[in-house]
Amino acid sequence: MKVPDIPVDEARRLAALHATRLLGSPPEEAFDRITRMAARLLNAPTALVSLVDKDVQWFKSRCGFEGAGTAREISFCGHAILQHAPLVVGDATQDPRFRDNPMVTGDAHVRFYAGVPLYSVDRMPIGTLCVIDREPRQLSGEELDLLRDLARMVEQLIHHRQLASAAQALCSHVLLDTANPELSAAAGQVEFLLNHDQLTGLSNRQALVRTIGAGIEAWRRQDTPTLVASINLDKFKRLNEALGHHAGDQALVSITWSLQSVLRPEDLLARIGNDEFMVLLPGLGDDSVARDRLRQLMQAVHREFKNPGGGAIPLTCSIGYAIYPQDGDSADILMNNAAMATRRAKLMGGGQIQHFSEELKAAFKRKLTMESQLRAALDHKELFLMYQPKIALKDGSVAGLEVLLRWRHPRHGVVSPVEFIPVAEEAGLIVEIGEWVLKSAVDQCRAWRVEGVPTVPVAVNLSARQFHRTDIVGCVASVVRDAGLAPGDLELELTESMSVQCPERSAGLMARLRGLGCTISIDDFGTGYSSLSYLKQLPVDKLKIDRSFVQDMHQSAESMAMVKAIIAMAHGLRLEVIAEGVELQEQLDGLRAAGCDQIQGFYYSKPLSPEDCAGYLREQAAPRAPG
Repeated sequence: MKVPDIPVDEARRLAALHATRLLGSPPEEAFDRITRMAARLLNAPTALVSLVDKDVQWFKSRCGFEGAGTAREISFCGHAILQHAPLVVGDATQDPRFRDNPMVTGDAHVRFYAGVPLYSVDRMPIGTLCVIDREPRQLSGEELDLLRDLARMVEQLIHHRQLASAAQALCSHVLLDTANPELSAAAGQVEFLLNHDQLTGLSNRQALVRTIGAGIEAWRRQDTPTLVASINLDKFKRLNEALGHHAGDQALVSITWSLQSVLRPEDLLARIGNDEFMVLLPGLGDDSVARDRLRQLMQAVHREFKNPGGGAIPLTCSIGYAIYPQDGDSADILMNNAAMATRRAKLMGGGQIQHFSEELKAAFKRKLTMESQLRAALDHKELFLMYQPKIALKDGSVAGLEVLLRWRHPRHGVVSPVEFIPVAEEAGLIVEIGEWVLKSAVDQCRAWRVEGVPTVPVAVNLSARQFHRTDIVGCVASVVRDAGLAPGDLELELTESMSVQCPERSAGLMARLRGLGCTISIDDFGTGYSSLSYLKQLPVDKLKIDRSFVQDMHQSAESMAMVKAIIAMAHGLRLEVIAEGVELQEQLDGLRAAGCDQIQGFYYSKPLSPEDCAGYLREQAAPRAPG
């Protein structure tokens, strides 16, 4: 076992740690909320805020861990504070630094560790935010960025505590020595840091809360409506990834200037998160006037950045707003309601303006309730699978089945996947559910084979999180091996927009999945990034035309032209084409004339239970009596 080295500036580091006055302090919800979030979002059983003292590491916050600390010499965090980058240990039993560590060989049984250093105000490493697992694993780049963001949130809490303590001490000195201009300047500087964002110079969340709280009494007395709006940048992370965090910081400063240029002197702009601003607009209560002003703010944000790799990166925003007094009568309620409306605007695709409403609040509460119930749905066996046949147009045979997930809620009956899948994705449950769907579908194929049911390929949808953030190749390989599936028995469907994320990595994953014998299909084609050059980069076998084109192709010349173009393009690339949502004879005739290979929809069959599907497969495979 390697004992952590002692930094050359250990004395300064320890002084900075003790200056936080956190060691031995009681638990605080602000810290605990972040560790719970880290554990949930990164699917880790344990998350810790660890402070590394002279001989021990002490946990200011812990989720999924019993002890309050450990000896420093066996701590992973003692190693993590020695470097300015995150420390990730995929499998501690394979790492010579840790494989004989008591935390690995003992009851803790640590196999995976990822820790991001935490810094004091004067940039001394004092500890880490870390996640731990008993199973070996890795973090994707996106997951590591998420851990970094959460670590910065912990740092903000620590810095605010230090600055508040310093301000109090300085102010007391100033009161005792008003003739000392240096102390006055220092107190003023600390006061500014406590109330302003360091990058943009804007008011921070704490200052905004105080301003709203102080203003409410005057607004009530003068009967003045006031608008609170949350401005959240859409896909800001993509800009950081493409151009770097320095360019991202420059963009935030530029956006700040643009927003301030369209504000009045009485308005207040604040930055309350990495990619989130809030604006206070006194006197705005009429909804149409409010939307006009918010459209000006939205226009001030929208811009494009040149990508060195080619093309441009658009930056848009989503805005949600609440109006005093009808939408809330306190700072917390108004800000929370505005943020809730912003989340709805983002779910609508971004670039939207959304007013808070009680209906929205009720929907949000229903979503939270559904999220809680969905967590238990797997254990309670409430999720189940249906199978919809896909028919080959050349001879009418069953070409395959698509697996469709359903939820039989104990109170609400069968809940539409359109409603609960987005909840599962947002809550981070989609990976666990997706793996259950894959395994259950493959197990059903094996059961049918044992029963002598005719076998056809089975198609399973993969979520973006499942495809990009897990070892999807290892998972599929294990499931296919255990079930003894033949090559071609399993088809994996990926949405078009999902496969375009990190095209090189996506292509590599698809190639490895094809190497296992799986067929790869692009779902919902025509709704995302349709292009010939894009398809040429991906090892794909099939395209699935989105139902939105199929449903009105017999009435719309534009949809018919799109369907024909997709089929011709796909056949040019030697890809099979499947059309979903086929319900009418006219749709079937048009697809047949266009050369479509397979169709799926109510015209031939609705989704079937496993038992009904087995009967359907047997019936279709039975010899036809001469007629």
